[in-house]
Amino acid sequence: MKLSRYEQEVVINLNADEDEVTVYTANPAWMRKMDKLHKEFSEIIRLKSWTEISKTYIVPKNLVKIGKPRILSEAQLRHLHELQG
Repeated sequence: MKLSRYEQEVVINLNADEDEVTVYTANPAWMRKMDKLHKEFSEIIRLKSWTEISKTYIVPKNLVKIGKPRILSEAQLRHLHELQG
């Protein structure tokens, strides 16, 4: 079954009382990424369930990070523009 790009969601569910996070994804790129991590770190990142279009993983909460956006200097911006043509 092929999903539209809109339907290829990723849902990260966490709460203050739990030490683990549930990551649900119907996005093929995220599934590949999570499968690779699960294969390498199967004792830490666990596959909870799957269907033909989605997978759900259990991940330690301390692995979920949200950071500040990267701010580029003028020199870095010029370099990027040069690389782009």
